Amino acid sequence: MDLKKMEYFESVSRLKNFTKAAEELHVAQPSITVSILKLEEELGVCLLHRDQRSVNLTKEGEIFLERVKKILNDVQNTVSEMYDLGSKANRELRLAIPTALGSWMFPIIFTEYASRYPHVILNIHELGVQNIIDRVSDETIELGLIVLSDPSPSYMTLPFYHGELLVVFPIDHPLSRYETVPFEILKNEKFILCARGSYIKKRIMEECEKCGFAPDILFTPLQVVTAFNMVASGAGITFVLDDTIAIIKNNPHIAIRPLAEPIQFQTGFIWAKDKYLSALALDFIKFMQKFKS
Repeated sequence: MDLKKMEYFESVSRLKNFTKAAEELHVAQPSITVSILKLEEELGVCLLHRDQRSVNLTKEGEIFLERVKKILNDVQNTVSEMYDLGSKANRELRLAIPTALGSWMFPIIFTEYASRYPHVILNIHELGVQNIIDRVSDETIELGLIVLSDPSPSYMTLPFYHGELLVVFPIDHPLSRYETVPFEILKNEKFILCARGSYIKKRIMEECEKCGFAPDILFTPLQVVTAFNMVASGAGITFVLDDTIAIIKNNPHIAIRPLAEPIQFQTGFIWAKDKYLSALALDFIKFMQKFKS
């Protein structure tokens, strides 16, 4: 038995189709068919039920697939670890950051981190939380920073920073007289909430429902910078995870307050479960810890 036969079997089992497996693996379909037949002969069991329309696992095939997944994963992790230790060490950091934190983190990453680690190729994406989870799960990116909510069996997590949502409004708004803002008095405000899939929008919608009203959403920008500029112009209010963002701190037309009943959140780094986390990614996490302790 060799690894190639296992790879062929795993691909056919996952895709439930020999043709699609051949396309994915860039090999001729007959090669896959013959390899799996030889594998079944070698093991002395039938692994797949085949007909003209579909391919399904037998009971023995289901058991074998679980073992094969673990073997292939262990092999890939071992190869990755050896590359990390040798001359072929990974030099590309594949990372995703939520839109709500990008304006804070990008200056740090592309200035301080880049100057300290000039050999690292930065491949950084600014995405919504769900998109980050999807990219980590399919291993398009190695490391993601998200607002942690429900635990998932698909990835590992490392808590990074704890905070609370803050309301952002024009400096001359009546809300400025409050030290902490009761959420229910926001009922008649115009909300500017960033695009679907963002943690902030999801959480604010839940809080509005809890308080018994539907928010009057004026606009749903793709970029948080747009939201802040609209607030500064007096168009409405928005929310933010962090009040140290330069565009807020340096804008004399914007004010920020905590909510009377805090909406707390926990951010954390995530990566695919049972996958080797590169030394590059670990070094990045350690580097970022000094900015958010």
